[in-house]
Amino acid sequence: MDLSKCFDTLDHEIMIKAVSERISDGRVLELIRKFIKVGVMNSGNFYKTEVGSPQGGVCSPLLSNIYLNLFEQKMMSKGIRIVRYADDILIFAKDKNTAGDYKTYATKVLEED
Repeated sequence: MDLSKCFDTLDHEIMIKAVSERISDGRVLELIRKFIKVGVMNSGNFYKTEVGSPQGGVCSPLLSNIYLNLFEQKMMSKGIRIVRYADDILIFAKDKNTAGDYKTYATKVLEED
């Protein structure tokens, strides 16, 4: 699976909440908040970032890994083996039907969060 628009749709408040479960230093949390709200330049125009983390940004892979940690935990709790880096996910299954079931479950988990 490759999560379409994963970086573009990260909810900032969910992200900060997830990070704050591991990091209590307010200065670090504020720095991360600044990274995700810094905005982007595109063709000479500045755009605010109310959601998401710019793909290719220095923190984007780290932030998406933090953001998707709960997804990974839910998959593992069902005994589903996955390998994930940022928005790329491999789901391992014994056969095609099981793989389809796992993908359906993964989609459900991702859409509810």
